[in-house]
Amino acid sequence: MTSQRLSLVLSALLIALGLGVAGYFIGEGISGRKSGSRIISVKGLSEKEVPASVATWTIGYAANGNDLGEINKKLAESTKAVLAFLQEAGFAETDLSVQPPSLHDTSMDVREKDTPPPPERYRADQSVLLRTAKVDAIKPALASASNLMVSGVLLSGKAEPNYIFNQLNDIKPGMIQEATRNARIAAEQFSRDSQTTLGKLRNASQGWFQVENRDAATPERKIVRVVVDVEYEIN
Repeated sequence: MTSQRLSLVLSALLIALGLGVAGYFIGEGISGRKSGSRIISVKGLSEKEVPASVATWTIGYAANGNDLGEINKKLAESTKAVLAFLQEAGFAETDLSVQPPSLHDTSMDVREKDTPPPPERYRADQSVLLRTAKVDAIKPALASASNLMVSGVLLSGKAEPNYIFNQLNDIKPGMIQEATRNARIAAEQFSRDSQTTLGKLRNASQGWFQVENRDAATPERKIVRVVVDVEYEIN
């Protein structure tokens, strides 16, 4: 065999080998593209309105004067009036807690030169704390709280109730299930719109539960919200 013919044969073999290798990788690439799946991420939301389960309410009151004994007497009378008011409103005695008083001596305040001290040297503040599951009884009592002033109680502070929802564990499973179902609906819609096939669930993560007042007028009603992030394969 001449050297020229040998060269042609070797060239043909190399070309054939190259085409075979290229064909293999092209085939593998097509196979991988067919078997591989793209991923989409969707969110699912669940919201639920619930009533507050606990309410706290601090009723503060004060007494002013120059005689500490007289101030203490005024505080005792105000405490008795506040306790009676709350029990008449339907709250149990076990729900009430009398807080310790605080005393402020105005003679110790920094004043401008030649500014006389106030006529009453002392100011004492005290409060009664209510914690109750009778949430619906709070608003009617709040509306009639001004009657305490008629009884001589010098109310102080904002005296705004605080409403709490502490039964989150009771509704968590159902809300997570709903949020996941809503994520699936979103993924199916995406799949239809993009003319793809929705595959299996790849990953899911739960966000934080949020509890907020429904609105400023009804803080005793809460909105509980959770969002889940879900990943699906699409083919």
